[in-house]
Amino acid sequence: MGTQKERSEATRAILLETFKDIALKQGFDATTTEAVLVRTGLSKGAFYHHFRSKTELAEAIYKIESHGAIDRAVRSVAASISAIERLKATSAAWLREVREPAVRRILFEIGPSALGIKRVIEIENSLSLKLFEDLLSQANANGEIIVAKSALAARLINAYVGEAALQKPADLSAAEATIGPVIDAILVALTD
Repeated sequence: MGTQKERSEATRAILLETFKDIALKQGFDATTTEAVLVRTGLSKGAFYHHFRSKTELAEAIYKIESHGAIDRAVRSVAASISAIERLKATSAAWLREVREPAVRRILFEIGPSALGIKRVIEIENSLSLKLFEDLLSQANANGEIIVAKSALAARLINAYVGEAALQKPADLSAAEATIGPVIDAILVALTD
């Protein structure tokens, strides 16, 4: 049967997966906690033990999907290449990750609808913006670039990559091809 902690984690996982499945089929607004409870057979108490609301549940799913896409993109890039090349390659890999329909729908439709754009930006800034800041800091430290305003460079790159991801799926390959040149242009413009 497992420990209480294992049972609790299993219940949470069931709630997350069930809510995600229903929301992907019906959208956030049409997904109710009642529908999740009916499908899982769990009680309201079990639901509210893990999540205060369906919005909190949607946020958990959004964070999982966002972190997962970024993590897969980072892992797909060789750690042995320069920080700037990792930044470019990771950005392009992330664009490939968000082509997957379920990831795309959660990150660009369900998440913003459930959480609002301000909260989505806060979450993304804690993940992708932090990654870009770290890579630019490494590049500065390694002497690859000399950018005094690396925080600004990270924000501009993050904004561009995010905007590129919002293109129609048919245009994502073209958007991906612009990542390297645009990152180079941003860095040149901000070089001391």
